[in-house]
Amino acid sequence: MSKKQRIVNWLNIFLLVINLSAFGTLLLMNNQGGGVPVSDDSDYFKSDEFLKEALHLTDEQYEKVTSLDYRIFRVYQSILDMQCEYNFKLMNELSSENPNKQLMDSIARQIGNLHMGIKRQTIRHFMNVRSICTEDQTVLLNDLIKEMMKLEDQCKYCNKEYCARREELSK
Repeated sequence: MSKKQRIVNWLNIFLLVINLSAFGTLLLMNNQGGGVPVSDDSDYFKSDEFLKEALHLTDEQYEKVTSLDYRIFRVYQSILDMQCEYNFKLMNELSSENPNKQLMDSIARQIGNLHMGIKRQTIRHFMNVRSICTEDQTVLLNDLIKEMMKLEDQCKYCNKEYCARREELSK
């Protein structure tokens, strides 16, 4: 057996283990029920806990956003699992003896669609947070989002920190 075939075989075994792990995770999540977990001392949503502190959310607001985000985070995790699977499919095809360009283009499109799905879930998450915020908390949320994205330091058109057109476009 050639070295290349052994590498591909080990890669296939690795991908099989990843797929089985993802499948097992999905089964476990589905068997635990579809309800919203009780969040007494649970560290279930780390980003929501951060937002609770940063936005000074009340316990009632925190519980509401946690229940709203439960499905979003499950979908988000599923998308990440699928994205991982497609990345490995692409890597597997790239390492094949005769890579199929059409297949790789199709896989790249799927990865792009999954990335779009992640962005949509992120948007839904922040819309959920915004829906429970007071006016003052909304201002804090907007500032937090800008800080997280470093929007103040980047051109709003191309997201580059140093853009030659920045001054021209801002006129």
